[in-house]
Amino acid sequence: MFSAEVLKQFDLNGPRYTSYPTADRFTVGFTDGDYATALRTMARKPASLYVHVPFCRSLCYYCACNKIISKSSTIADEYLTSLAREMDLVAAAQPALPIVQVAFGGGTPNYLTIEQLTRLVRDLEARFDFLPEREQGVELDPRFLDAEYVAALPALGFNRVSYGVQDFDERVQKLIHRFQSFEQTAQAVQATRAAGIGSISFDLVYGLPIQSRESFAATLERVLSLEPDRLALFNYAHIPERFKAQRRIPTDTLPSIAQRTELFLYASERLVDAGYQAIGLDHFAKPGDPLAVAHGNATLRRNFQGYSTHHSTDLIGLGVSAISNVNATFAQNSPVLEAWSERIAGGRLATVRGVALSRDDQIRARVIEEIMCVGCVDWRRLGADYGIDAAAYFAPEQAELERFAATGIISHDAERLVVTPQGRLLLRAVAMVFDAYKNVKREQAVTYSRIA
Repeated sequence: MFSAEVLKQFDLNGPRYTSYPTADRFTVGFTDGDYATALRTMARKPASLYVHVPFCRSLCYYCACNKIISKSSTIADEYLTSLAREMDLVAAAQPALPIVQVAFGGGTPNYLTIEQLTRLVRDLEARFDFLPEREQGVELDPRFLDAEYVAALPALGFNRVSYGVQDFDERVQKLIHRFQSFEQTAQAVQATRAAGIGSISFDLVYGLPIQSRESFAATLERVLSLEPDRLALFNYAHIPERFKAQRRIPTDTLPSIAQRTELFLYASERLVDAGYQAIGLDHFAKPGDPLAVAHGNATLRRNFQGYSTHHSTDLIGLGVSAISNVNATFAQNSPVLEAWSERIAGGRLATVRGVALSRDDQIRARVIEEIMCVGCVDWRRLGADYGIDAAAYFAPEQAELERFAATGIISHDAERLVVTPQGRLLLRAVAMVFDAYKNVKREQAVTYSRIA
């Protein structure tokens, strides 16, 4: 592995590149009218849906999601009414659009009762053409779940679930204000399998307060005993100036860069030893899982939910703060519940900012996505697809690439760029070489799901 000096040199603060340009490059100059035009003129091909459910029953201090803490069922009913109106606006531009992938994220989607979730799914089915072979997943919180709830999911079309675990160590849980026992999680997994749902994912977070190799190793062993099909290993981003709840986490309890690196490397090695395949930046999957298959045949894609098996599909985001990626544009809804619902009630899409990709953006997006997904860029194929001489086009980046090559992070020549196995830890830094906006002052990003 690389020395501490090399890691310090290249382990820079930077985006996770779930989009390019990244969300902090969106501007208010992109309006709801621009998004409406993108919807009307998009290709009629299978698309993806993301539905954001922002509500949570309790506050987790580490969380960087767009969320609303509440225990009211009324607020969810009102939200579903606004969501149905938003669906109507999208369907007016694209009636019965075929849908091949659906994801429900949050917040906590199982904040909704089964009756409310059923209403939401039926509203979607009435306005979109849900393809029989679609992937339909939902993020669930095991702390607010029972077997009856899980058993109802397959009849609504769900065939994938994702459970937030973070860490099973009770001392860590106390500091991040998320109390979730192993037994609660195990019961949720058992109920999921009993319901016949064939794909289970876990989210783990490293870099949380007082985590050590020993404590995280214990969490990993418990996780492996439950045999999830996929795992995401996220690096905790401590940004208390942006996320007030994080101010409750004492900074002096957080692991150092070297300690975080050790946690990630240990966890990666242990998961691979257990039979999981490393996928891109931070995902792991069993060899037969569709995510591993897509990685192997280079069709893996990256979007706002992380890694996706559906290549080249437009993504429509519904709900407060949701982001759409349609027809070479990004469009983000208002992150404020009242503003989002008022715009929808007024018959307008809730877009408050976004961006239309230039040709240069599209070329760089392709390069960055290939780095993040498969760790390799075929310059000749890229040149043929875009009608460019890739070496000449990226001539300004050559000196920086040489720095990465000199330390063994990448190998590159006129035909391809390849991130080495040990360089995988620095995928984001390699991708950042091709970010034309990296030296421009970033706006404050509006987050919407998962860890920033």
